Amino acid sequence: MDTTLNDINHINAFDESGMLKVLERFPEDCHAAIIRAQKVPLGSISSKRFSEVVFAGMGGSSLGGKLIIDWLWKECDVPLVLSRGYHLPSFVNDETLVFTVSYSGNTEETLSMLSEALRVGASTITVTSGGTMGNIAMENGLPMIPLPKGYRPRSAISHQFFSLATTMHKLGFIKRLWVETSEALKTIESLRDETSIDVPIDENIAKKIALRLRDKMPIVYGSSLLEGVAYRLRSQLNENSKVPSGSGSFPEAFHNAVLGSEGHSKVLENLAILLLRDNEDNDGINIKIEKFKECFTPKVKEIIDLEARGSGRLSKILSLVYLGDYISTYLGVLYGHDPSTNLSIDKLKKV
Repeated sequence: MDTTLNDINHINAFDESGMLKVLERFPEDCHAAIIRAQKVPLGSISSKRFSEVVFAGMGGSSLGGKLIIDWLWKECDVPLVLSRGYHLPSFVNDETLVFTVSYSGNTEETLSMLSEALRVGASTITVTSGGTMGNIAMENGLPMIPLPKGYRPRSAISHQFFSLATTMHKLGFIKRLWVETSEALKTIESLRDETSIDVPIDENIAKKIALRLRDKMPIVYGSSLLEGVAYRLRSQLNENSKVPSGSGSFPEAFHNAVLGSEGHSKVLENLAILLLRDNEDNDGINIKIEKFKECFTPKVKEIIDLEARGSGRLSKILSLVYLGDYISTYLGVLYGHDPSTNLSIDKLKKV
């Protein structure tokens, strides 16, 4: 067995920008984000009623909104919508609450959506570390939830998610489910003890899975609750590990993705399938997931089940987000990358 991931000096030599250090303080960052967001005054927004909530953002800055939507799917009594791109949905008006999220504050697509929100008179809350968005917020008297500087957008998910969640709770959109935050934070604290850099491979689930994924192209699937988590892990494999990856969700994948198992052996032989599992999925879903596995088992290199932890919806979501972040970071190190680099993204931003 390759023992590279037991060599802390080797890991740190590649993780020059300290992605693993950020992961180590993830639970503390979640607590800090809750406290910070609780202190932000919302002005007249606090007394308004809204017909829908839109989360506007791109890349890592969009994920907090997606996870909120998955978490509150059975809880919130108004539609929750994720908007990625240059334009907001056409229904946005003065009865809409819009969260514009850009870690840097300079994301051109999100700034375009912010401009549209202001033009149609939507109530708008900004979530950013500053930049142009911070200036626009100050100029227009918009509530701004400040994000701490010094992170990559993807590694600031703890701050982004809990900034949004705390504000949604303050505004009454999150009611009974807010109690789940306590369990979720305890779950990720426990998971840190199993996945951190000093835990050896034979005791470290994240290191073990990273080794199984090396030299393979991963595709991630999750149930409806875990759809955003599957997207997150796919994106983290792209960004931290620098590998092509895909994602999908059940039950939708039963109607299309399963036919991929009939593909040519040369296409399938280097695939690895990661299945994000929720022990509360109904029997019908679980039976079909097992059949889905059977279709691919003889043809792909790896099929890996990742079990969500905890009883609450939020614990299940955040446990797999956190585990996936560790897996993708260790895999990046195995490939000899600094997981924090963004060379290709930076090239595209210059176009």
